[in-house]
Order: sequence, then structure tokens, then C-alpha cells
Amino acid sequence: MSTILLISPEPWDGHFVSKHHYARELTQRGHRVLFYGPPDTAGTPRLAPVFDAPGDLQVLYSAPVAPGLRFAPAWLRRTLEARWLRQVEKVLGQPIDVVWNFENSRFFDMGFAGDRLKIYQQVDLNQNFHPETAAASADLSIAISEPIERRLAPFASHLIRITHGYASQHEAQSNSKRIETGFARASVNVVLIGNLDIAYLDVSLLTQLVTDYPYISFHFVGAYTPYQGLHGATGTATNTHFWGRQPASRLPEFLVRADILLVAYLANEHLEQLANPHKIMEYLAAGRCILATRTLEYEGRPDLIETARNREDYMQRFAEIVGNLATYNCAERVIHRKEFSRKNTYSRQVDRIVQSLGSYGNLLS
Repeated sequence: MSTILLISPEPWDGHFVSKHHYARELTQRGHRVLFYGPPDTAGTPRLAPVFDAPGDLQVLYSAPVAPGLRFAPAWLRRTLEARWLRQVEKVLGQPIDVVWNFENSRFFDMGFAGDRLKIYQQVDLNQNFHPETAAASADLSIAISEPIERRLAPFASHLIRITHGYASQHEAQSNSKRIETGFARASVNVVLIGNLDIAYLDVSLLTQLVTDYPYISFHFVGAYTPYQGLHGATGTATNTHFWGRQPASRLPEFLVRADILLVAYLANEHLEQLANPHKIMEYLAAGRCILATRTLEYEGRPDLIETARNREDYMQRFAEIVGNLATYNCAERVIHRKEFSRKNTYSRQVDRIVQSLGSYGNLLS
């Protein structure tokens, strides 16, 4: 089994996204995983176990390698980062076999990892500090959308494209009386999950839906700032429910109760950045009908989601779905959406990465 250092721009105790799910999947396979989020004030690197992990997963805490390191000459930056990595190995008591980096603002020149297996994965197009160097210095680069793949292709020696995964360990329990009561108030329930303060959210579009359909309950699940943004625009409406941030394990309870799942972004202004939102795979796992603003990775896949060309088209499609829920949520369509998500579990995504690594795949298998 391998020891894997996973470098993430998000902390372990934040909202669970792909980095966290890959870490858990790798420990499930018997590997030892160190999850290193943003640097903190700790001096010497230290480790803290994750007690609910399916295997040996620890969070690494460490101060920045050196102040102003990004301004240092490349050779000095690599030297200092390599020394830091040896310090981590000393604390750990064993060598690190794989460095899997989701960053390109820190450790972006993966030459610091020497002859260890080096993987660079980019999940956000706007993570745009040093993607060229990261891709060029990695043994394998992974893109989750066509725009990111196009961005990395000129520099990567080995590049694959893999969509977001489905965290199959989270299954709906359907045991919350509060959620059950909240959804029983209307005959049609619409759900949107995610960061409700994100700048990409189309607040105007969502406000229009809430206003035009007062008999439909809109459930907004995710962190938000009271009286600002979406909450400021719709929070006083009698048909909105703001549930706040929920644990990842609780989200399926909302999704399976939905009649319609929404993706509502300012897509025309940020089309490539929003090419493949992480939430869609979790939506598909619930099997319910999905209506989305333009989403490049799923355009041409009406069997999976309904993607609208513009605001007018979005409103028309919403009306069509509301009037034909039995068709859009028929058993055949629900099963088809669920099957797609199950073909993209994090376990299967790791299998695809293993296969692409050839003889080095044994380090992750």
C-alpha cells in the first residue's frame, strides 16, 4: 500500500468536494493518506487523525514553507519545498510515495517531489496561478471539463479528462421529521443545493421563479448570509425555505424529496468556469429531474439534464416540467440518471486513473 500526500486549497473541515472524497476513497483502498489543506500557523508539521475515515486518513497541519516563496527563483523554491517534504516524512515516520496536488498556487512546480509519483488535478478553471507549470511537471494531469483540458493540453505530458465523482457512501436515510414536514407543505418541491452566496448564482432568475410560482416550495440548502444575496431577495417569501449548510451525509435526504433540482448560474457570463458543477453528479444520484442553465459538460445530454439556452428558455422549460412531472420523473428516467452516477463513483474514477497510469497504477490500486 502507498502513502499519499494530497494537497488541497480547501481545508478538511470545509464543504466536502472532490478532494475530500478522493482522500476517503484512497483510504478505503488501504492507502495511508495525508490531507494538507491551506497552511496554518503551526510551525513544525503535525498530524491529526480523522476518526470517521474508512482507513488511515490524517490531516496535515503546517505553516507555509517560507514567506514570499512564490517570488523565489525556481531552483530555490523546489529546494525548500523538497526539504519541507522530507520534514513531513520524518514526522510521519515513513516515505511518501505519491503527491496528488489540487493546487497551482502552492507546490505548483511538482519537481519538488523528486521521483515520487506526481499527479496534478484541476477542478476549477479560475484556479489560474501556475497551471502550465503544474501540468508540465506532473506525471499525470487530470481535467474535469473540456475548458480545463484545453487549458492544460499544451503543457501536460500525460493528460486525461475525468468528470466529477459520486460519493456513493452517502445514501438518503429519509428519517428527518423536520425535513419531511418541510416538504409536505406543497405539492411541488424544488431544491437547489450549494453555496448560496457564490457570485455566480443567478439571483434574479431564482427570484423570478419564486415570484411566478407561489404555490411551489423552493428549498435552498447551503451556506448563506442573512438578508443579503438570494436570502435578501427571496427570504421573506412564504414559499421559500432556507435550510442553511448541511452535512454531506444529510444532502441526499433533500435531493430524493425534490420534484425538480435546479442549477441556476450566470452561465453566459462564466460559461467555461461553470462547465461542470460538482453538485450535478449528486443530483443525478437522486434520480430526480434536473433543470440547469448552460452547462457545457452536459449539453447534448437531455437524457440526463435539461439545459436551457437563456433565461426565457429556462422559464419555459420550468413551466413544461412542472406541468409534466410524471413524465420527467418516470421510473425509467430516474433509473437512467442514477445509473449514470453509479458509473462515476469515486471508486470508478480512481480505477480510471489507475488504468491511465500503466505500470505506476499499482501505487493507487
